[in-house]
Amino acid sequence: MPISKLQFKPGLNRESTAYANEGGWFNSDLIRFRKSRPEKLGGWVKLGQNTFEGVARSMWTWSTLDNSKLMGLGTSSKFYIEEGATFNDITPIRRTANPLSNNPFTTGDAGADAILTVTDASHGANVGDFVNFLGSSSVDGVTAAQINTEFEITSIVSANSYTVTTAGTASSGDTSGGGASVTAIYQINVGTESFVAGNGFGAGLFGGLITSFSQTTLNDAGGISAGDSSFTLTSAADFETASTTTTSALTPLSTTLPLTSTSGFPDRGHVLIDSEIIAYDLQSGNNLSELVRGADGTTAAVHSNGATVTFVGLMLIDDELIRYTGKSSNTIDTGVGRGAFGTVAASHDDGTVVKEANDFVSFGAASTSTALSDQNLRLWWQDNFGEDLIFGPRNGVPYYWDRGLGVATRATALSAQAGASDAPTLVREISLSPTDRHVVAFGVNALGETTLDPLLVRWSDQENAFDWTPTATNTAGSQRISSGSEIITAKRTRQEFLVWTDMAIHSMKFVGPPFTFGFQLLASNISIISPNAGVNAKDAVFWMDNENFYVFSGRIDVLPCTVLRHVFEDINLEQRFKFFAASNRLFSEIFWFYVSEDAIDIDRYVKFNYAENAWDIGTLSRTAWNDADIHIKPRGASSNTIFVHETGSNDDESAMTSFIESSDFDIGDGDNFMFVNRILPDIALGGEGTPAVDYIFKTRNFPNDSLTTDSTNSITASTKQAFLRARGRQGVLRIQSDTSNVDWTLGDTRIDIREDGRR
Repeated sequence: MPISKLQFKPGLNRESTAYANEGGWFNSDLIRFRKSRPEKLGGWVKLGQNTFEGVARSMWTWSTLDNSKLMGLGTSSKFYIEEGATFNDITPIRRTANPLSNNPFTTGDAGADAILTVTDASHGANVGDFVNFLGSSSVDGVTAAQINTEFEITSIVSANSYTVTTAGTASSGDTSGGGASVTAIYQINVGTESFVAGNGFGAGLFGGLITSFSQTTLNDAGGISAGDSSFTLTSAADFETASTTTTSALTPLSTTLPLTSTSGFPDRGHVLIDSEIIAYDLQSGNNLSELVRGADGTTAAVHSNGATVTFVGLMLIDDELIRYTGKSSNTIDTGVGRGAFGTVAASHDDGTVVKEANDFVSFGAASTSTALSDQNLRLWWQDNFGEDLIFGPRNGVPYYWDRGLGVATRATALSAQAGASDAPTLVREISLSPTDRHVVAFGVNALGETTLDPLLVRWSDQENAFDWTPTATNTAGSQRISSGSEIITAKRTRQEFLVWTDMAIHSMKFVGPPFTFGFQLLASNISIISPNAGVNAKDAVFWMDNENFYVFSGRIDVLPCTVLRHVFEDINLEQRFKFFAASNRLFSEIFWFYVSEDAIDIDRYVKFNYAENAWDIGTLSRTAWNDADIHIKPRGASSNTIFVHETGSNDDESAMTSFIESSDFDIGDGDNFMFVNRILPDIALGGEGTPAVDYIFKTRNFPNDSLTTDSTNSITASTKQAFLRARGRQGVLRIQSDTSNVDWTLGDTRIDIREDGRR
C-alpha cells in the first residue's frame, strides 16, 4: 500500500472553507508555529501565592539603580507596586476626613456580623471603594482593632452615609459609637470591570451602571398602565428626593450650577429648575457641573438667583425610564414623567422589578464630552521617569510615585509634587519621550483649565516631569490634534509617537526648538479598536482596528490576516476597550486578546508570528500582559493572579488541552473514497513520565457534512505506527494533548492510504 506524507503550510487559514484550504491548518488552541512546525504553547505558573484586589488592566516593569525589579500593576480597584512577588498597595488617597463627627459608627442587628453604618457628610464614595479608619474606640462589642483597618464599602445609604462589614459581632445592635477622634482615609474611587460605549440612553447605555443601584417591585394591584402618573412601590426608601435653591442667576450657557446645599443630591443625575431639566455628572462642594442643559426635550433658559432646584429621580421598569420629583411614603406621585429620555411609556405588571436609575450612566447626556465615554471601565497608563513612576487612570488625575520613599508610601498627584508648575490635573494618558525626555500628555486639561480636552497634547520641560509652564527659557508646550474628535491612544516607537484619534493617525516627532515637537497626519479613516490594542515589536507597531489588523514600520500597511473572518464574525465590540495586544519576543509572537460575541470578558486570542508570517487562534483569559524584559519570562494577569508564562507545560497545576487540526484533504479531486489503515507518526515529545498525544483521524463524504471521528490513537515516543480503519472522501487530522506535563512539536506525519471506490 502507498504511504503518503501529510505536509501542511504553517499558520491557520479560515478565510474560506476547510475544503478550500486543503494543504493547510484550520483550527487550533494553545499552539504556536516555530520553524514552520506546530507545537504546544508554553505553560504558566503563579507568581507566588499572593493575590490582589480587582481585575488587572495594566502591567509595567522597570529596574532601579540598585537593580531592584519593580512592576506597576493597575486594577479595577487599586494600584500596586509588585516587588519579589509581593503586591504593595500605593493607591492614591482621594480624601481624608479628620475627624468624622462624634460617634460616627452605628451597628446593625445584634448577634450578626457587625455591619457598621458610617456617617460622613458628602463622603463621595461608591460601592467597592476602600476606606481606612484610625482612632476609633470599640463599638457595641466590635473591637477597636476590628474597626481601625481597611474596608471595602459594601453599600451607599445616602450622600452622607454608607456601610462596611467588620470581622466583629454586635452585642446589642443599633448602637452608635467610635468616639470623637475617628479619621477616615478614602482611596480614589474604584472603576468598574466592564465597558459601556458612549454616553446616554441614545448611545446604547441603557442599563449601564457606574456604581450599585437599589431596586424594589411594583406594589399596585393590577399593575399600571402607560398613562398612570401615580403608582406604589413595595419600598421607596432608596428613591431619592431633594430640593434646594440656586445661589446665583443662570443663563442658557452657564456650565456650573451653584446651590445653597447639595444635601440629598446624588453624585450624578438630573435637576428641574422652572421647566428646564439639567443633567449633571459631577458634584463638588455645593456646585453641580459637567452639565447638559435642556435635557429630555426641555429648553435651556434663564433662571433667577434663588430659583427652586428639585432633584429629578429616575427609575427603570422593564424598558421604560420614568422620572419623578416627589413621593408620599411608598407612592411615587409628584412630577412623574413617563417614557423619559426616548423610552416608551408602557403597561407594567404588579410585582415587576423597579430599578433606581440615578447612577445609570448619564441618561440623555449624549452631547457631553466624549472624553468621559469610557470612564466606567478602569484602564490605567503608566511609565517610569528614571526610578520613579508616573501613572494614572484613563481620563483621570495623573499621579507620581517616588521610589526613594519606598513601597509603603502611597502615590500623590503629579500637580502636588514639589516644584510642580501647571502640571496636568486630568489626562487620558501620559508617556515619556525617550530620546529627549519630555513627559507628554495625550488628551489633557489645557493650561489654566480644569476640564479635559480630548484632542490636546501637552508636554513638560525637558528632563523635568513637574514643570509644564511654557516660557521663553524652557521647552514646555502644547499642540491640538487637527483631525477627529478625541485621542484614543498614543504609542511610543523608536523615533516618534504614533497618535490615534477616532478618525486618523498622526506622527509626533521631536524636532527641537522652537517648536519642540512636529505633527504629521499619516492616514485618515484608520483608528484603533481600543487604547491597548497596539504593541511594539521588531521595530514596528502592530495594532487592531474595528475590521482589520495594521502594521507601521515607516509606513502604514494592512497586515494580511488569514483568520480575519473568524475573529470579526464572533466578537463583542461593546467590550472592545478590554481588548489588548501583547508581545512575546521569545517566540516572535503578538497576541490580541479579545471578547467573543456571547461573552463579556476576554476569552479568546488571535496570534501572529511575525518571523513565520503565520496566524493561529485559541481560548485563553488574560486581562493584562507584560513581555519578557527585566524578567526573563513574560507575565500575564487573570482574575486576581499574575502568571509567569513559558514556564513548564501546564496551566499552573492543571493540564492544558492543546490541539491543532488540519483542513480537509482527499485523493485527487475527491472523485474516489479513500481508505486509511495506518499512521506513521513523527512527533517530538517531552515532559515527565511517558508523555503522549492523541492522533485523531476524522472523515466526511461531502464538504457540508459533519466530521466523523474514525479513530483516536495515543502516541508515545516509542510508537512506530498506529493502526486504524477510516473511510471517506475527505480526511482531517487532529493532534491533541490533554494531560499534564506534555510538550510536543509535530514533524511530518505519514499515512497508509489508498483509493476505495466511488461509493
